[in-house]
Amino acid sequence: MRELPNNCVQRVRAGDLEAFESLFRAMHAPLLAFGARYVGDTARAEELVQDVFLALWERRAEWVVTGSVPSYLFAAVRSRALNVRRRDAVEQRWADDEAHDSVRALHPPPQRADTALEAREARTRVDAAMAALPPRLAQVMVMRWHGGLSYAEIARILGISVKGVENQLGRGLKALRAALDDG
Repeated sequence: MRELPNNCVQRVRAGDLEAFESLFRAMHAPLLAFGARYVGDTARAEELVQDVFLALWERRAEWVVTGSVPSYLFAAVRSRALNVRRRDAVEQRWADDEAHDSVRALHPPPQRADTALEAREARTRVDAAMAALPPRLAQVMVMRWHGGLSYAEIARILGISVKGVENQLGRGLKALRAALDDG
């Protein structure tokens, strides 16, 4: 490790770029080796060290070191490295969970934009076709397909026979098909 500039903290706090560069040159290699031991990857360790120095420069006016400068920097790299390891562990658990079929079923992939647009257009056409049906026919269709009621429940609510519900649904589906084929 190279020698640190005199009054390093005060000079960096004052915005002395030369002192900051000297600090960086003196501490970069040891911090990189230290960080690589934590994260197991030199490229990621390089990123950690750069982040530490960037944060130090951005907040240089508030920089306070109670012990030695190297101890401060090693602690900062260690802290960031531990955060990276925790984030990696969370990402790995997420990936492991996503590998299970039961979890994938709970988190289906998002619908593609073109599929969503087609579904919205189809829904608009169906709604328009439903609105064009006679009121009683539309009521039976809504009770069955939106309400999920059985033929018997619809018959009881409307005071008609189950056969009457079947006839209404048959006519309604025929009218919807005709309207959607025309559109």
